[in-house]
Amino acid sequence: MNIAMFTDSYIPYISGVVRSIQRFSRGLMALGHNVYIFAPRYKQNVLSDGEKDATQVFRFYSLPAPTCPAYALPIPISLRADKLMRSLKIDIIHTHSPFLTGKLGEVLARRHDIPLIFTHHTLYQEYSHYVPLPQKFTKQIITGYLRQYLRSCDHIIAPTEMIRKYVGDLYKINHHISVIPSGIDVTAYQHADRQWLRNRWQIPADKTIILYLGRLSTEKNVRLIVEAFRLLKTQRPHLHLVLVGDGPDRNHLQHMIQTYKLEEDVTFTGAVPAEDAVKCYCGAQLFLFGSTTETQGLVLAEAMAAGLPVIAVEATGSSDIIINGHNGFLTENNAEALANHAETVLANPDLWHHMHENALATAQRYSIEATAQQLLDLYTQVIRENMQVS
Repeated sequence: MNIAMFTDSYIPYISGVVRSIQRFSRGLMALGHNVYIFAPRYKQNVLSDGEKDATQVFRFYSLPAPTCPAYALPIPISLRADKLMRSLKIDIIHTHSPFLTGKLGEVLARRHDIPLIFTHHTLYQEYSHYVPLPQKFTKQIITGYLRQYLRSCDHIIAPTEMIRKYVGDLYKINHHISVIPSGIDVTAYQHADRQWLRNRWQIPADKTIILYLGRLSTEKNVRLIVEAFRLLKTQRPHLHLVLVGDGPDRNHLQHMIQTYKLEEDVTFTGAVPAEDAVKCYCGAQLFLFGSTTETQGLVLAEAMAAGLPVIAVEATGSSDIIINGHNGFLTENNAEALANHAETVLANPDLWHHMHENALATAQRYSIEATAQQLLDLYTQVIRENMQVS
């Protein structure tokens, strides 16, 4: 099968969406299929290993986003696109954004009578603060546009059951929606160096490491994690917080940490390659997550693959994977609640071990092999249905 994936973000930019695309592509290729990725071009050099995650990557000329320069806005104009659909004999188009390249994917699908699938990775309305217009107006525009886009697709993928319901309720679409979570490479965590994080950032051996991994931005609610850590430190002096990732909120977070005099107790790693991210997870003892804007929260499954209990704010992304008292805790959206549940786990070694074992078991459901096969089965079904209609 020849698969074309269209995305508005790809390596070297790092995000949950990018990691999802890379892993699905890798899984589909392992099953013997070709994956062609259409993505933005970035100024910095592309990581060579990421290019290997697809049969071929085609790049669009792009401009830096005015409100987030690290994010490239592709200009999806290509005289080659139509020819490529024919020469590559594309069987299915899978878009990972409804905008820009995703819109081009829709146009090409209709022009060449190719089935169109879309994965609803993001709660787009929650990112309206990046648009320099009144947020209420922006959210209305986004919702109207998405309703039209989703209805043009042959099938929609939601990463969790909660997002499937969200899409159905908000956009009044109650059919042709399947739940397929993004996959993770669970085997990578079994052989990772668990001392790498501590050695790389010179974190003392007597420190218990609490981890956050993701974009440092307002919608990720990382400030809540810093506030919770400050409260935890009053009870447990031998804690160290590691924030893995980068983003527009980094300066504010650093100012918070200076204000609280926590500079010696918090490490900013910046963005790290995927293989180093695995080692970061494996070097920690607990994972904190504050975001309320996730569709899946891929980092939660990744943390569990390393055996980490997860303490997260109860929201769409976290509620489908975390079972209270089993593999972590879901909390209210405030620092006290997050800190109290973290303290409960840290103070009880038997509970930590119980959650550790259950987290490892939970992660197995999200293996690349299992999720890629689910995706391939859906592609086959949609192609068959499209042929019957034609």
